[in-house]
This record gives sequence, structure tokens and C-alpha cells, in this order.
Amino acid sequence: MGYDFEDIRSYNDDEYQQKIGDLIAVEPLMNAIQSYFPELTVDQIESKLRSFQTCTEFQADLSCGIVQRIIDTTMESFDWDGVVKLDRNKQYLLISNHRDIILDSALINYCLNGRNYDFSEIAIGSNLVGQPWVKKLVRLNKSFIVKRNVPKEEMLEASKTLSAYINYALHEKRNSIWIAQREGRAKDGNDKTNPALLKMFGLANEGDLLDYLIGMNITPVSISYELDPCDYLKVPELIQKSRGETYQKSPGEDDQHMLLGLQGNKGRVFIRFGQPVNDKVEYLRTIKNRNELLKAFAEEIDKEVYAHYKLWPTNYIAYDLFTAGTKYAGQYTEGEKAAFVNYMDQRLAQLPADEQNKHFFLSMYANPVINKEQSA
Repeated sequence: MGYDFEDIRSYNDDEYQQKIGDLIAVEPLMNAIQSYFPELTVDQIESKLRSFQTCTEFQADLSCGIVQRIIDTTMESFDWDGVVKLDRNKQYLLISNHRDIILDSALINYCLNGRNYDFSEIAIGSNLVGQPWVKKLVRLNKSFIVKRNVPKEEMLEASKTLSAYINYALHEKRNSIWIAQREGRAKDGNDKTNPALLKMFGLANEGDLLDYLIGMNITPVSISYELDPCDYLKVPELIQKSRGETYQKSPGEDDQHMLLGLQGNKGRVFIRFGQPVNDKVEYLRTIKNRNELLKAFAEEIDKEVYAHYKLWPTNYIAYDLFTAGTKYAGQYTEGEKAAFVNYMDQRLAQLPADEQNKHFFLSMYANPVINKEQSA
């Protein structure tokens, strides 16, 4: 069956000059770029954008330049590991935990570029690219569109098309791909791969499912932020959902989270690229039930994410406060504990009073410790 990728695909290198002309006319975009390069005039930024000949040049210079400024101004440190163990001649389906709407994928591509690896294509939800110019911009930045909020009768076809595109990008375009382990961020800090994601990968496949997934070179990536700039904003949603209530996003909420995620203090950040899980999932051939196989495959991805996740003092402190214990007291100082408690109090003071605020704030920082314990 033939699939039409035209409205979801990333742009090709040779389309850059054609597309950038439209974006230069978008004032909010030019102002946003200038906020990261205040030493440049808008005219100089326009000249810079027109000087690139390909999408790759645009990414390597402008996109990575913006990420570098975010690192310099909002992180105490940024380190990464594992990229050099990836084979430059192979393509990988990078699956990471998801904490920040924009930065997760941007940092991963920054790491790849920093070791002279090709950029990965980035999966981004259509709910985040409402305006036509934003959609054009992200596709110029090597992103492809994952359609959200599709009518029920169109859902299967949209998922099949997405599955076919991922297969096409990996095996014909020969690009690596980044996709989050689940739809939406893990707002509670509980990183779990959704088996439905793996099921979607297999929709374009007519052969053996496990062989197909192994052929995608699925590679877990762990992203560890010491601080989450949006932590307190996530608490009301966690409380409502715990009470069985439906959480309704306020207008512009995603935009607020994106902006704060870019501009807010993240402390120290570490990314670890793992290795493909291919050898670790061979034992799944004994599982004949498709859903059980997908669940077990997802759990193998999670084990790798947890194994490579870097726990910070904030995580250990939150765990001890959450459990009212001292199990990890050796992992932090009293000064670090006092600083975190002060940080938490300042964050929660910005929310309407609720006796559960502290519980859910601590849980989002403590859950990575719990997951790492359980996977050890």
C-alpha cells in the first residue's frame, strides 16, 4: 500500500532555500531568534538565515547555537555520554524518557552534532505546531508531524501512515529518529514506555513483529534534569488525576510550559545514549501473544532508561522526604537538603493552597529513584 507523507514529513536539505523565505517574513520568529542572539540585528539574522544552503546547515549553526545559549544561561552543567559507541553507518530509533517539550530532542541532536554524527529526525505532536509557520519551522528543523486529536474513524489510517513514514525515514532516507517513549511528558517523573508506541511502529509491517522491531535498532536514551522548570506547574494536574478528575488544559498552557522549559533553571543535566536493545529482546521469541510481547519489549527499554538515568541530590532528597526516611542521606549534604526544601517551598508558594501539593511535588523527583531501585 502506498502512503502519502507530504503533510507530515520533514523537509529535505534541498528545500531549505525555498522554505526559509516564507519564515523570514514572520516577525514573532525573527524576534524569538534575536532574543538568543541580541548582538545581531534583524537584518543580520535574515542574512544569516539566507546564507544557509541546506536544512542541515541551518540546524548545525542556528539551532545548535540557540541550544548552546540555553545551556550557557539555564544549566549549571551539561554532559553526555555514549554517542561515540553508536555506529556512524547505521540508523537508530532513539527512544528517550520525556521531560521537556522542546529541549529533550534539541539536546539529543546537539549531542549528536557535537560528535559529528548526523542529526536525527524528530517526532513532534501536531498539537504543538498550531500555526502554519511553526509547522514549517519544525519541519525545516528535521521534524516530522505526529497527528494528535484525530477523529476516531481516521486514527488507524493516521497511525499506519506514521508507522510507514518512520520505516521509510530509517531504511530509505537512512536517517536516525528520535521519539519520546510515550505521548506527553512524564509529569510525575515516572518514565514508562507505552507499548502502544511499539504497536504503532509495527503497523506498517506484515512480517514477524519482533524481527521488524529489532531491525529498527531501537536504542534507549536517558535524560536526567536536576531541576524541572515546570515542576510546580505540573502539580495541579497530578492532583486532579489522582482524584479521578479530568484535567482541562488552560489556553496557552503548552506555550507557557515550552517557554519556561527553555528559560528556566535546570541545574545540572546529563544525557546517556545506550545501545540497541536487540540482544536483550531475543528471549521474547517465546512469547506468542502480541500484546504480551509489546509489553515485555517496552519493559526492556525502561530497564535501560533506568540503568543509565543519573540521579541527582534533588532526587535522593525528595525520596527521603517523600518516605520520611534517611535511606539516601549519604547521597547529599544537609546544605543541599536545606536548599532543596527552600526551592520547593518557593515553587509551591506560587500555587493555590492544597494539602497534596507537597506530596506530588516530591513524588515527581522521587520516582526516578524508585524506578532505578526496582530495575536494579
